[in-house]
Amino acid sequence: MDLNSLRILIIDDSDLSCALLSVILRSDNYNIVGIANDGDSGVKMAQSQKPDVIFLDIVMPGVSGIDVLVKLRKVLPNAAIVMVSGVDDNDMVTSAIQLGANGYIIKPFNSASVVGTMRKIKEKFVLAKPVPDQD
Repeated sequence: MDLNSLRILIIDDSDLSCALLSVILRSDNYNIVGIANDGDSGVKMAQSQKPDVIFLDIVMPGVSGIDVLVKLRKVLPNAAIVMVSGVDDNDMVTSAIQLGANGYIIKPFNSASVVGTMRKIKEKFVLAKPVPDQD
């Protein structure tokens, strides 16, 4: 499998963050399968698109990213979820990791931090997945 063919969903209420993540990921040849601007539509989109990787904002109006993380873990237990936040708070990072997040990037992010996070995601979570038997 071509690792750059990973299906990526972005859930963030900031149009600027969504646009920046999209540009960075697409410039590295990743496949963006959807962008949602709130948690509820993000969960619905995740259920229909079945992404491999989800970039999820923590602070959003309505449903918080932490609540969305819990929902996503139930419906897509094998997806890698990267939390995105403007808050560099160790307690929040620890809480997100304990609830099933696989990574964390701080806003404002840059190309190097996003690409580096994707490299770690591929190494830890995608390459480590067992390949089903082909009988």
